[in-house]
Amino acid sequence: MPKNDAETAARPIVRRIHEAYASLPDGERRIGETILEAPAELAVWTASELALRAGVSNATVSRFFRRLGYGNFEEARQDARRLRATGSPLFTGRKGPATGDPISELIREEVALIEATLSRLNPVTLKEIGKAIAGAPRIRTLGFRNSHFLAEYVTAQLAQMRPGVAPLLLPGQTQAEGISTLGQGDLAIVVGLRRRPAGFARAVEAIAARGAQVLLLADQTVREAPAHATWTLDCVVDTPQFVDSYVGAVSALRLLILETGRALGEKGRSHLEEVEELREELGELE
Repeated sequence: MPKNDAETAARPIVRRIHEAYASLPDGERRIGETILEAPAELAVWTASELALRAGVSNATVSRFFRRLGYGNFEEARQDARRLRATGSPLFTGRKGPATGDPISELIREEVALIEATLSRLNPVTLKEIGKAIAGAPRIRTLGFRNSHFLAEYVTAQLAQMRPGVAPLLLPGQTQAEGISTLGQGDLAIVVGLRRRPAGFARAVEAIAARGAQVLLLADQTVREAPAHATWTLDCVVDTPQFVDSYVGAVSALRLLILETGRALGEKGRSHLEEVEELREELGELE
């Protein structure tokens, strides 16, 4: 049955899909996949076009949107049009194979990825996250596989600016042992770019269940985990080559670090001075 309460109405369609994703029947899950791959297109598709792209019937499309809490397809399309009107961009297409100097080609591709990622970010949201990172009792970071070095990067940068910053999982720890240390008001920065390990969404859900705020950095292939995040930042990693690029994700993290520094103000500067003085005493750097 459709949900008509104010809370349901306030949730954007992408979040609704993530929340319902695990329980969707196969045909409806294909509709969800089709929308998540190109969410802005929902604003222009007809119900029949969406059904054709997903390989399902119009009746299945109707059931899908009712399951998400919409009265009908048109109501969902109007929701998508409102989101599109806010200026939310869509990354479109991939560059073809290199035809000239490979270095110049790579520069163009990397610049395009940075622009595609940063253009998706809302300055107001970045400021809100920066204040949250500055004010949380503890910051814990998490990233698996290739996302691990990005989590380490943000850990190292934030630890210079404020105390209470550390990886969520220490070497040898299980996820349960690390997650159990989180409490109300803490903030977890979770980097989850594609090729995530199985159980990733369950880990994010468990973190949120501890009462911690969750900042999730992911790409468009992520499923379910955004339903449990306080904020989700979408990073573009796809390239014409067989390896992903993380320049956009690093740039997004750098922006967050700068916003956190602004939010910390003199307190952050004083902590950095203490760190630098101790480095000098220990003779750690050349």
